Amino acid sequence: MENVVLLVDMNNYYASVESLYDPNLRKVPMAVCGDPAMRHGIILAKNDLAKKRGIVTGESIYAAKQKVPNLTTITADHRKYVKYAKLAREIYSQYSDDVIHFGLDESWVVLTGRVNNIEVGRRTADDIRMRIKSELGLTVSVGVSWNFVFSKLASDMRKPDATTVLSRNDLRTVIWNLPAFELLFVGKATRKKLTESNILTIGDLAQSDIRFVRKLLGKNGETLWFFANGNDCGFDPRTPADNPFKSIGNTITMPYDLHDELDILTMLYVLSGTVSSRLKKHSLKAGCVSILIKYSDFKTINRQLTVAVPVNDERSLYVNARQLFRANFDRRAVRSVGIHVSKLDKNMYEQLSLFDKEPVPIDEVCDIERNLRGKLKAMRVEKYFGFTEDIAN
Repeated sequence: MENVVLLVDMNNYYASVESLYDPNLRKVPMAVCGDPAMRHGIILAKNDLAKKRGIVTGESIYAAKQKVPNLTTITADHRKYVKYAKLAREIYSQYSDDVIHFGLDESWVVLTGRVNNIEVGRRTADDIRMRIKSELGLTVSVGVSWNFVFSKLASDMRKPDATTVLSRNDLRTVIWNLPAFELLFVGKATRKKLTESNILTIGDLAQSDIRFVRKLLGKNGETLWFFANGNDCGFDPRTPADNPFKSIGNTITMPYDLHDELDILTMLYVLSGTVSSRLKKHSLKAGCVSILIKYSDFKTINRQLTVAVPVNDERSLYVNARQLFRANFDRRAVRSVGIHVSKLDKNMYEQLSLFDKEPVPIDEVCDIERNLRGKLKAMRVEKYFGFTEDIAN
């Protein structure tokens, strides 16, 4: 029985969902952006009309409107995107009980053992495309192949609203002729190194000496060499059940620059609470605490420290973040602050210290809480935190 894997990719997802609520958006160049009021004015997604006029994901709204002055911009509403992602996933689950999500808008649907061959996989992919279009009003592109990596590769080859099949017979004639940077996990740095070594196509990579690729790119190079040769057995996108997280954190960009130390400490206090809640939710403790400070001139510093005993309580996170902040704050205006934790461990046993943890002065806590009830409420902190949680795997 043949392995069959689908990768379903929802086309121009955020922009397409917004067009469901306002069909007129399909007729104009349109982009979905971060909230400018919260100073997150970058392009998150765009429709095909905007794409054709050079709008690029990740650029600023200002830069985008220099290219397309009449660009229509919509502030992202993540509740809508989560809603339609759930509806799409309910459809996928009717074809397989092995569905693996790759971000909000992409999912692998494993059909191995459920269909006999890749041609049946193609028909299943077409059926999913038709159902997503008729039931949700959205379009998807589906890649069909014998493994995760090439189904992803296939899904990117024809857009929008298409099914693309890459079979084993296509390895040397089709796949090897594609650019090496189109492989999964080939980022900018890897692409640069491959290009400098004259490894331009997937075939070039596949036919290179694995020892050379390993020396050039390390362990990742060996993984990519196997990918290029059609073997992704070392890659499983399913999140490990024991500890799926390598780090947990929150970063917040304020609507206006902060100058007062109490205001910044208040933000660190809030962030400590959100990070603590997420650590406890997953029964984790952190052995390393780090902070991010981005100044108004966009200069960013990251500092970290290793704690003697892993922690997950709000007080300990705040004390360590405060220590890092005070050691590095140079009194300039601050645009963003963040707290991240790493070296995560599910071991919940704690080695007790003969000395009590450093206390947070009660007057400092009172000042922070008064500050929270005051002007930071006007900064829509609660709304913002609903959109900015980041978990790095």
